[in-house]
Amino acid sequence: MTFDLVLKHGTVIDPSQNLHAVCDVAIHQGKIAEIAPAISTSQAKKSVDINGQLLTPGIIDLHTHVAEHFMPIAVNAEEAGVNSGVTTVCDAGSIGYAAYNAFKHHIVRNAQTDIFCFLHLSPTGQMISPEICWENLDFNRLLDLLAAENQIIKGIKIRANGQLIANPDLTILKIAKEICAQANLPLMIHIGLNFEENVSNDTLLDFNRRMLPYLEPGDILTHTFTSRPGGVILTDTGVLPELYDAIERGIVLDVAPAKSHFSFQITKIGLDAGIIPTVLSTDITNTNYQGPALFSLPVVMSKFLALGLDLDDVIAKTTAVPAEILNEPQRGNLSRGNPADITIFELLEGSFLFSDGIAGNKMVGNQLLEPRMTLKAGKIIPAQSRFRNHIPGEEVTLTKGA
Repeated sequence: MTFDLVLKHGTVIDPSQNLHAVCDVAIHQGKIAEIAPAISTSQAKKSVDINGQLLTPGIIDLHTHVAEHFMPIAVNAEEAGVNSGVTTVCDAGSIGYAAYNAFKHHIVRNAQTDIFCFLHLSPTGQMISPEICWENLDFNRLLDLLAAENQIIKGIKIRANGQLIANPDLTILKIAKEICAQANLPLMIHIGLNFEENVSNDTLLDFNRRMLPYLEPGDILTHTFTSRPGGVILTDTGVLPELYDAIERGIVLDVAPAKSHFSFQITKIGLDAGIIPTVLSTDITNTNYQGPALFSLPVVMSKFLALGLDLDDVIAKTTAVPAEILNEPQRGNLSRGNPADITIFELLEGSFLFSDGIAGNKMVGNQLLEPRMTLKAGKIIPAQSRFRNHIPGEEVTLTKGA
């Protein structure tokens, strides 16, 4: 066989196959054709020597806002996606059913990046914030849409903001769980209030202790390491016992730091207490993708390397794990016959100043996962992380990491 493209001498990391080795990867007709220690360039129409750079399955961002021109702060899908080394994104509640068809037509169909979504329970989603139109929720219309569009819609999203928390009967949460049960889809629930919302700490604590038992296997708790009011890991009392119970049941812990939903201090408390994120994501918007804290999914991955997670685990939490959550088995791995969605990283060594955003903490890491190219169905697209926070006065060495 003559391959369309062979990527030579890459450090191939595919946690789904327990693969971490220097290999060549052949691509034919947009799909993975072969992975082997050596594939002759004579078998390829084109070859690219990536000279030891990391070659992984195309990374997946489970929590983005890419409904550009629908949600005021949504970012362009390609900036969240292929331009950042990310081959697949999931929009987390930017839109509800009222705007879904327009979102599909104008955003999903026109992007090189593959796009899924968690549909907001509110008919208007986060196009208007705080959410409105709860009283106009049409159950049958929503359920019909979830059934018809299950190739794109992967779950339901709600936000535990003041309006939801203020209801002592957890009405919106119960409605969301009923919809998810009927549609056989997971629920994603956002925790962490806006700072201007006036809700007492006792009320927030009571809500979280009553909310967490409703979460079932596969449901997603997003902004796990938030320092905003309403978090589940607290600086004074530590981890809520109900969170441990929910983890035992199999809920998903999503990072989604954005610029105000993440704290190094909270994360260290959580990690020390055994609270390990299931999946790494961004919550990327047009207010944070240029920094100074978030930038892109590869920067979030680099922060967790600095926090002590190992490289293969960080890769797994952005490939195989989100693919499983999205029920997309052909993504997140380099199995033969799957689409040739690939991320090429250079693992840079140096001094990198990472910020957790509004929480106001900084930490120094010595590695940066810098995407050099994205392959989407075998098509090469240049990529970069946009990160620029090198330590002033300290030279960053652009050598490949081990």
